[in-house]
Amino acid sequence: MMPRSASARIVSVLLLVAARAWAGPAGDAFAAKQAGDYPRAISLYQNLVAQEPNNPAHLYQLGTVQGWAGQYDDALATLRRGLALAPNDTDMKLAFGRVLAWSGQLALAEGVFRDILATQPSNLDAQNMLGRVLSWRRQFSAAEEVFDHILVQAPANTDALIGRGDVEKYQERFDEARDYYQRASVTDPTSRDILQRIASVRRAGRWRLDAGMEFSTFDDGARDDWYGWDAALRYAIDKKTGVSLGAEWADRFKLRDIQYTLGLDRRLSDDLSGYIRFSATPAADFFAKDTIALGGEWRVREGDKELPATTLLADYRLATYGPGTAHSLWLGVTQNTTHKFSVTGKWLVTRNLNDHWTDGWLVQLDGEPDDRWRWHIGYADTTESLSSTIFDFTSAQRTRALFGGIYYEFSSSFGLRLDLTREWSTVDRSAVHAGFTTRF
Repeated sequence: MMPRSASARIVSVLLLVAARAWAGPAGDAFAAKQAGDYPRAISLYQNLVAQEPNNPAHLYQLGTVQGWAGQYDDALATLRRGLALAPNDTDMKLAFGRVLAWSGQLALAEGVFRDILATQPSNLDAQNMLGRVLSWRRQFSAAEEVFDHILVQAPANTDALIGRGDVEKYQERFDEARDYYQRASVTDPTSRDILQRIASVRRAGRWRLDAGMEFSTFDDGARDDWYGWDAALRYAIDKKTGVSLGAEWADRFKLRDIQYTLGLDRRLSDDLSGYIRFSATPAADFFAKDTIALGGEWRVREGDKELPATTLLADYRLATYGPGTAHSLWLGVTQNTTHKFSVTGKWLVTRNLNDHWTDGWLVQLDGEPDDRWRWHIGYADTTESLSSTIFDFTSAQRTRALFGGIYYEFSSSFGLRLDLTREWSTVDRSAVHAGFTTRF
């Protein structure tokens, strides 16, 4: 008969081997996930799900790593399966909400996090993600309240400090953003993400300069080429108010004009903002002698899970030329979608220098895949050029235009933009505008 101690050791070894055999595939998948080898981790977790299709833990891990890999549709489908099996699993809900947010379905994501907080009001993960979603939806005051509430309870919460800094950054309050990022760095000094955030706002301040150059050419040489440059300097008085001074120089029709603009903009609340600008052109030849422009945006609904926020737009301009005064009024609506783009439609009514009333329209798509770059493309059928130059002071000449552009931000202190326009009017025009933005 075998000694008791020896038999016990053999049993222990057999149990350990069995445990490792059972945990081996899951352990390998988890190790691949933590190492950032997402393709291998996904493959291993898919095998585990195939073996145990009703195991919520495997579905949670697979959905999470699919989300990290950017496979959002697959991740959402996987996590929905997991929630069907474990509808009250908080980690599963959090993962599902995160992937919704990463995929741009912000209204749906907000609903998920609010559902969690309805039964678990102290859940810091849900609070932090709610704050992030609110900031991505440009609901800055609401996001500030969420993050400030977390920081009252946990002043060293790294995620809340980063989120609070992001809210300040989105509002171009870079000094304040830097302070929050530096506080976060103290709590997690090895984080590359935090160091990158600090570097991105290192040289940015309350001043912003936008400048660029434009070149236009006309089909068949119908007109001489146009040249021009523009620059606008804005100072952020506070997180809601800015003042700006700009200038635009143009060489057109063998004549040269330079127009100066003074502006004031203010965000009255998360839902309402407005601006007013006054422009003057000494010795004007083709620009308006003076122009008053005022307008704003009003978010009339926050949106829901099916249809995100809706915003109304308005812009009125009164422009005085040598022969008389022209009026134009743009009215529009922007509808956000569950993905990272929005659709804008505008209607234009004008009264030209011959007192004729005309109208036009514009439709535009805007996308913002991430914080660094955004794009737009649109089409217009109007009675004035997109360059704001009225060719005929007394008739209602139609101008149709296809336009688009892209902006890439290398950091908060520097970005580049490129805009292209194709106009069909009395004479057809192609234009390119290249510019930059810097903050200091």
